[in-house]
Amino acid sequence: MKNISFYLSLLKFSLLHPKSGINLINEANQVHDDDTQKFKNFDYDPVDLSLALKLITDNQIDFKNTSLEINNLKKHLESFFKNLSGDYPSNTKPYPIDYSISGDSGPLLYNLCKFVKPEIIIETGVAYGVSSSYILQALNENNKAKLISIDSIFRPWQSKKMIGAAIPKNLLDRWELKIGTSEKMLNEIFSKFPSIDIFLHDSLHTYKNMSLEFKKSWPFINSGGFLLSDDVLNNNAFSDFYTSIKKEPIIMIQDKKPVSYLGILKK
Repeated sequence: MKNISFYLSLLKFSLLHPKSGINLINEANQVHDDDTQKFKNFDYDPVDLSLALKLITDNQIDFKNTSLEINNLKKHLESFFKNLSGDYPSNTKPYPIDYSISGDSGPLLYNLCKFVKPEIIIETGVAYGVSSSYILQALNENNKAKLISIDSIFRPWQSKKMIGAAIPKNLLDRWELKIGTSEKMLNEIFSKFPSIDIFLHDSLHTYKNMSLEFKKSWPFINSGGFLLSDDVLNNNAFSDFYTSIKKEPIIMIQDKKPVSYLGILKK
């Protein structure tokens, strides 16, 4: 009965909001197409966080995860999720708890931003804002740069209020949120910022969407900059992309249970 009510609410919402309904249908079609795709094994062995940082910085930094700032951020995020009320999906819990970027990816993003000291970072997919928080913590300490995030609202329980709700308030001044599809918003952003330092994909993990984001963002990434992608195990988009541009990736282990990988490309 709960599933019937769930799908009826989606149908009603789609009828009242046709554009959102089209987005839902497109997403479902992309997920269906990916289900028929045979995954290719990576040609590269996955590495842990410490080795990933050494590889992407040519051994110039070691893993740092014990700073007071990072520990305080972790406590803040733990408290946020502990106090998150309601059941998924609902207005107070619009995303699953495990929907955010996971495991060692947050510390990787923090350390990478501390090392690169970027000017412009773009991420697609925000949810509660875990990855955004790690990036913004580094930008705050660097005292420079801006994070531009893209996310969509096309389900009845989603709202702008909850996008990035976990981000500490003292970090918001370097954050800009764009609401819309990555296809549309990336065109708008790149017309204003023709060069960026880091691009992070963490939105809809389908072959079509991931491929689109990689191809759109790569020409605008500065030499020495980075393209990163969450959940590269979902389909062949990341492996097909790094093969097409003839780049060797770093595949970092995010979590072991369940296993998930972060893909990293240096330009």
